[in-house]
Amino acid sequence: MTPKLVSPADLAERQRVGATLRTLRTTRGWKLGDFANQLGISYAYLSNIEAGRKPLPDHLLARAAKVLDVEQIAIKHPVAA
Repeated sequence: MTPKLVSPADLAERQRVGATLRTLRTTRGWKLGDFANQLGISYAYLSNIEAGRKPLPDHLLARAAKVLDVEQIAIKHPVAA
């Protein structure tokens, strides 16, 4: 099976969203494994999302926003400081 090619723009977006998710998770005191359990996914899968290796699907975006008590847009499109 040939791996799916990801454009540089899509990769940059994955990395930005993953970093935002990681920042929100850690500032709220969630450990990676505990947060992954809350989302119903594996530790490794969440690690891949936060590193930008995997995209954050919409259903997980909704779960993460609920657990973190933020709007989904705060994860997908954070306001620049």
